[in-house]
Amino acid sequence: MFSIQKVDHFPEITRDGRVSEELQAIIDALQDSAEKGEKFSIGGIDSGNAYNSMQQRIRAQAKKLNLKVTIRFDKNENNLYFKATRNGLEFASTDDVSDEVGMSASEAGAKSATKRTAKSS
Repeated sequence: MFSIQKVDHFPEITRDGRVSEELQAIIDALQDSAEKGEKFSIGGIDSGNAYNSMQQRIRAQAKKLNLKVTIRFDKNENNLYFKATRNGLEFASTDDVSDEVGMSASEAGAKSATKRTAKSS
């Protein structure tokens, strides 16, 4: 029998109606990264569809947790690296001077590129 009902809530999309162990591990790693400044890697990721799928999963969870995430892929090692930050702020690290500090382009004073025309002489 067909029936349409008005509801008060809309369910989140999850696999099999629950959070998988893999997804929970990603959530835990993102929270640790944001709280403690830790960086994580996932090994055995192929550079094609596997990379795209995994980085989308990480970005989706970061968005749900209201975190900013930076993702890098090393194709020589087949490792996907990620770190999360809250409000674009990152812990300063004294042992790794190559760390990037997360901030938006407007916070860094970046201006959008303007179209330039060549002047004829």
